[in-house]
Amino acid sequence: MFRRLILSTAAIAAMIGSAAAADLPSRRPPPPVAYVPPVPIFTWTGFYVGVNAGGAFRANNDNGFNNAAFFGGASPFATANVNNSARFIGGGQVGVNYQINQFVVGVEGDGQALVGSNNNNNTFGFVGNGSTTSFLGTVRGRAGLAFDRVLVYGTGGVAFGGGNNNWPNTIIGNIGGAPTFFTANNGNNTRVGYAVGAGAEYAFTPNWSVKVEYLFADLGRNNRTYLAPGGLAGFSVNNREQEHIVRAGLNYRFGWGGSVPVLARY
Repeated sequence: MFRRLILSTAAIAAMIGSAAAADLPSRRPPPPVAYVPPVPIFTWTGFYVGVNAGGAFRANNDNGFNNAAFFGGASPFATANVNNSARFIGGGQVGVNYQINQFVVGVEGDGQALVGSNNNNNTFGFVGNGSTTSFLGTVRGRAGLAFDRVLVYGTGGVAFGGGNNNWPNTIIGNIGGAPTFFTANNGNNTRVGYAVGAGAEYAFTPNWSVKVEYLFADLGRNNRTYLAPGGLAGFSVNNREQEHIVRAGLNYRFGWGGSVPVLARY
């Protein structure tokens, strides 16, 4: 009887212990949480190529005789007039950007063709079309602020251009009222100056962007000297090549490393 009581008591204690153990918190590790990749943001860092087109507008009414220097009694028969019309400008660009936080720096080079003439000089006696820039190139730095896919920037650097020097080699003036032929002895059709401007660019996909841009380009003066027979009389003319340029462009950005991850969600 006593033995049977001890066995029953032990069985009841074992059952109570098992029930209590079932109520204790589990020490097994929690199941793994599914990984959610970081949310990427757009970056302007990378190389790009593109095309552009717009209009070029001459910035002054310099007709070549505004600052002409006459010597030895030479003088024109009449003054020149100027027709400063707008011209088409188009070409391509290549560049590279690097983004540091919100700040973007880069370098861009472009080559442009200008169609038409916006510097037409017409005189009686002095007949010519001045100088017409038909090619314009720039190498510029760019710096600006990025607001995600919108970039606002300023730009500046070296500009160079060339084209047709339409001043004729021989033109007619006068010396003391006598008609005289004057012959050019020099002329420079390639000039170097500067370009400054600003623009805004919007990336409508991770690789493609559109931009609008304004540039002011100054290529300096194109000088030419005309001398009468014997070289004792003559004059020097010059044209200052300045252009206001408004253009739109399309860029394809190659990038490197893709978008930058900045936030992970769990």
